Amino acid sequence: MIEEQWNWDVKYPVILISFSGGINSKADLEEDLIQILDANEERLGLECTNKSKSKAKYYFAELIKKASQKYHQKVVILIDEYDKPILDNIENMPETLLIRDGMRDFYTKIKDNDRYLRFAFLTGVSKFAKVSIFSGLNNLEDISLNPAFGNICGYTQLDLDTTFAPYLEGVDMERVKRWYNGYNFLGDRVYNPYDILLFIKNQRMFKNYWFETGKPKFLIELIKKKSYFIPRFNGLQVNEFLVNSFDIENLDLETILFQTGYLTIKRLIQ
Repeated sequence: MIEEQWNWDVKYPVILISFSGGINSKADLEEDLIQILDANEERLGLECTNKSKSKAKYYFAELIKKASQKYHQKVVILIDEYDKPILDNIENMPETLLIRDGMRDFYTKIKDNDRYLRFAFLTGVSKFAKVSIFSGLNNLEDISLNPAFGNICGYTQLDLDTTFAPYLEGVDMERVKRWYNGYNFLGDRVYNPYDILLFIKNQRMFKNYWFETGKPKFLIELIKKKSYFIPRFNGLQVNEFLVNSFDIENLDLETILFQTGYLTIKRLIQ
């Protein structure tokens, strides 16, 4: 059990950053970051001097340092949807590049304050090239296709057969598997957790829940603009280029489809 593998007596100050809201310009990004940092400052009981007086990146740096000093522990940074501000504006490339540069300046402060950090964990849909977003963060480890972490982004068959069993009595489990067991990150095949939860909530009605609520607009527009013939991706054989990071000025559809969950790995050929 995971709870037995952790010393719960040791606590670390956490800075949480989420880009789930809409950002349409570099000015929006700066304003959002200030508000996010304000919320962290209040939660951690800190008093920073850089808020509202300087740029968000300097506020961020001070917040990291003061959190570590107050709690006498290194800081944990959690960043959710790190790439959303870029993806939301991918059709407006001039503004996208400005937002990218603003995010790169902000993230640089993570590296600058490494001595105060326990670790930083970032999640997102796309894997942008380090030179684009994380210039200077040369110690990042991408765990997207690390088999040791292959099961953390979905529910396994064991999860459905045990934890979810009381909620799935009488359901055709082979049909559930055909609908929702569609991901492979080099661990076990896993079910989309959002689909499973909404399937149970909606009286076990089969629907494309994840696609209806989570389809990325930028991907649909890219397919329309380039007139891609989608059926050609069925049975596609690729090498490691598919999982490589990409720069926003050089979008490759196969890579984007894989990173956004519309293509997955059927089998690995050695």
